[in-house]
Amino acid sequence: MSIIIEKQQNVCIWTEAGVLNNKLCDRDFHCEQCPLDAALRDHSDTCREEEPDLEYVDLPLIMDEELPEHVKPLLAPFRSLTICTDLRYSSRHVWIRLLPTGMVRCGLDAFAAALLPDDSQIVVLANRSFVREGEEFGWVYGGNNAIPLSAPVSGTVVCRNMDLLYATDSVRTRPYEKGCIVTLAPEVGALATARLSSPRNHIRRIRRRGRDLNDRLRKLMTSPELGLCLNDGGEPVSSIEELFGEQRYWELLRKFVGGE
Repeated sequence: MSIIIEKQQNVCIWTEAGVLNNKLCDRDFHCEQCPLDAALRDHSDTCREEEPDLEYVDLPLIMDEELPEHVKPLLAPFRSLTICTDLRYSSRHVWIRLLPTGMVRCGLDAFAAALLPDDSQIVVLANRSFVREGEEFGWVYGGNNAIPLSAPVSGTVVCRNMDLLYATDSVRTRPYEKGCIVTLAPEVGALATARLSSPRNHIRRIRRRGRDLNDRLRKLMTSPELGLCLNDGGEPVSSIEELFGEQRYWELLRKFVGGE
């Protein structure tokens, strides 16, 4: 009984308030020192804009044909991904787009977006927060898990997409048109020195990630712990998230997106 009470007492106040789905406090409730608390208390306007006129290419990924037939349909979201040729990309799958005002929009590319769990939430640092390239500008939450999102360029947060706190559907379905996570005012000279890739080089990176995903699936198929049905009632799994299981899947997200 004492264990259950302790777990309930460690629940983040934003979970108790119904804002986050499930989050445990890791700061002993010193909320004044928590960047997540600061971000959620900042009720700024959501980043919204007319849909940009962008150019795209389709990137077919080669999936292992030796995988079992019942597993292949689970890879459908990764068989053909869209890459925007008008953007630049970080190694953590964050795209940036320079605006005429000098600001930059940032979001997740199609590969990272396809990996997002259905019940995930995205929280971004509070407005006026300064973040350096490679530091956390936001987090993806799901269940008791969280992974950091690394800033692709040094700058100050001027606008956040607060809609993503409630649903990430727009990121998964239209990552370049409706998937803006944050708008930054880049530090002077930061864009010139940022470690960003061209669309062509980023395509190579995604192909490597696709091969890595194949390798992980191949190893998973030989695991004695693998179950092709859910534990509750024997229903077949319907996504690679369910196939991997929560712990393995979030480890995958940390490697590909979180940079851990």
